[in-house]
Amino acid sequence: MIARPVFYKYKVVFLLIITLAFLAPGVYGDIPEEVYIPKVRPAISIIKLLGLSDEPLGEFQMLTIPLKRAGRLFLIEARIDGQAGNLIFDTGASGLVLNKTYFRKYVGDEKTAGGGITGISGKILRTVVKRIEISDLYYENVPADLMDLGHIENRRGVKVLGLFGLNMIDEFEVIFDANNSELQLIRIDKQGNRISSQPSETKYEFTQIMDTKYNIMVVRGKIGDKMLDFCLDTGAESNVISSYVPKKVMSTIRINRRSGMGGAGAASDEVLYGTMSEFELGDHQFGNMQTVVTSLDAMCESYGCSIDGMLGYDFWQKGIFCFNFKKKEIRFSLGKGDKQ
Repeated sequence: MIARPVFYKYKVVFLLIITLAFLAPGVYGDIPEEVYIPKVRPAISIIKLLGLSDEPLGEFQMLTIPLKRAGRLFLIEARIDGQAGNLIFDTGASGLVLNKTYFRKYVGDEKTAGGGITGISGKILRTVVKRIEISDLYYENVPADLMDLGHIENRRGVKVLGLFGLNMIDEFEVIFDANNSELQLIRIDKQGNRISSQPSETKYEFTQIMDTKYNIMVVRGKIGDKMLDFCLDTGAESNVISSYVPKKVMSTIRINRRSGMGGAGAASDEVLYGTMSEFELGDHQFGNMQTVVTSLDAMCESYGCSIDGMLGYDFWQKGIFCFNFKKKEIRFSLGKGDKQ
C-alpha cells in the first residue's frame, strides 16, 4: 500500500442535485435533467489504528471489470458482506461510501461532514464492512462512510450500494475506457511498473503529470493561455468550471442558460450551463464539452487545496485513460471514441 498518515484520511461525499428546465434540442444532447456532482471534505479518523485496510486482494495480475451505466454514471457490480448491488465508480471520493438504506444496521461512530458546492454541512457515520467482492478482486475489513444515497437510486432506478473511491484502486495501474464501459486493473510494483510482462494493447499518445497528494487526482490543463488545476472525477456527470476563473478563460465558454442550484439542504446558488471548447491537456485540444459554471469555494476548502474545475463525463467520453498512481502520471489515447 502507498504510505499514509497514521490517521486514515478518506473523503465524505455530498450529493448535489441540479434541476434543469427544458433545453432546446441539440444544445446539450443527452445531458440528464439532474446532474450528480461531488464532493466534500476529507475527514481524519483513527480507524487505521484498528487494523483496517483498503488493500486490494485476489490472485490476479490483470483484471478487466465490465461497467454498467445509469445515465452518466458508471457502475461496478459488487457484493458487500453477501449483499449484491452496484457501486458507482467515483474517483472524486477518496474511499468507500455506503448507502445507509442497505447498511443501516451497521454500527458506526458519528462525524461531521464538510461543505459541498453549496456550502452544506451535515453528520454522517463511519463504519466497517467485512468483505467486498468485485469479480476476482476482494477487500477485507474496509473502513467506509455511511450516508443516504437514495437520491441517485430514485433518479436512476438502479440499486446503488455505494461509491467506489480512489483509495480502492491506487495500488493498480488503472485503464478507464468509458466508451466501451470497461475498467482494467493491473498490478504494479513499488516503482509503478507492471508485474505482468504482457504488453499494453493501447498506444497512448499523451502523458501528463498527475498530483494525488490531496486524495484526489489533479492535473494542470490549459484554457486559452491560462494554466488551471482540474480534479479528475469519474463520478461527476458534468464538467465544472469555477466562476472565479480569469475573465479571459470565462470568455471562451459559450453560456447557454442559467438556473438555480439546490443541494442536499436549504443552501442554493446560481449556476450557468455552457460549452467549453478550448480545454487543452497534454498538448491536445478536447473540443466541445458540456460544462457547469459555479463557485467552488466550499469545495476547495473541503479538499484542502485550490482547484479551478472538475473533469467529468464529457471528458471521459473523449478516449481511453490510464492512471498510474505510483508514477503520478495519466496517459491517454484519443484514437477511439474521440467525440468532438
